[in-house]
Amino acid sequence: MLKLNKDSVFGTFVVTIGLCLVCSVLVSSAVVALGPFQQAAVANDRQVNILRVSGFDIEGSVAETYQKHIEAKLLDVATGKFTDASSAEADAFNFQSLAKNPDYNVAIPAEEDTAKIRTRTKLMPVFLSKDEAGQIVRYILPFYGQGLWSTMYGYVAIGPDGNTIQAVTFYSHGETPGLGGEIDNPNWQAQWVGKKIFKEDGSLGFIIKKNADHVGEGKDYEVDSLSGATLTTNGVENSTRYWFNVAYKPFLENLRKGEI
Repeated sequence: MLKLNKDSVFGTFVVTIGLCLVCSVLVSSAVVALGPFQQAAVANDRQVNILRVSGFDIEGSVAETYQKHIEAKLLDVATGKFTDASSAEADAFNFQSLAKNPDYNVAIPAEEDTAKIRTRTKLMPVFLSKDEAGQIVRYILPFYGQGLWSTMYGYVAIGPDGNTIQAVTFYSHGETPGLGGEIDNPNWQAQWVGKKIFKEDGSLGFIIKKNADHVGEGKDYEVDSLSGATLTTNGVENSTRYWFNVAYKPFLENLRKGEI
């Protein structure tokens, strides 16, 4: 048996390859072992953000509170009606990744795509927030759109009337801290509460703008823009315009008519 000369070029090559193989096996093993924990962490984070706009405080564990108050359903976006999918299927529906899959997505016409997302899934998960008696108190809708630096993802809670915003939160974005990142500011998000989405004639009323009207005709619809973050604010406003007035419009109309 030949003795390997570790100081030779060949020996160095063999040692390097062997070390790489060992490291690869260790990293792969770690990924497999940690996979379930990572998935659990992702699920927990999603549940926390949904509960944040549900109207209910976390009591006990996140999972227990979520199971008690939240029911997931899959919405056929085109018809504004729920499908027959189970709550588990709706809860596991990953609209972010499936929006890139031609078997699940639909292209958004350029004239409608104010959110600048190009495609969306044909179905979207909607989360029903229920009180102790099982009555629906809020419908929680995922929404997203392009900001200055990133795609901003959030949840907005709508009252059973299909027209009143109850809460909003953003759970993923890469906007500038202290400027566009202020979309995370609870004080700014609080301005959304109680605002109406549509006017009495059915036209879109909700808007985010500079010098919003807080006392006149616009007080029921307008939210102040973020100071020094015009492009991020425009991105949020354009996102809501698409999701409220295009994608979710059939669903919100069905809610207002009492057909859900």
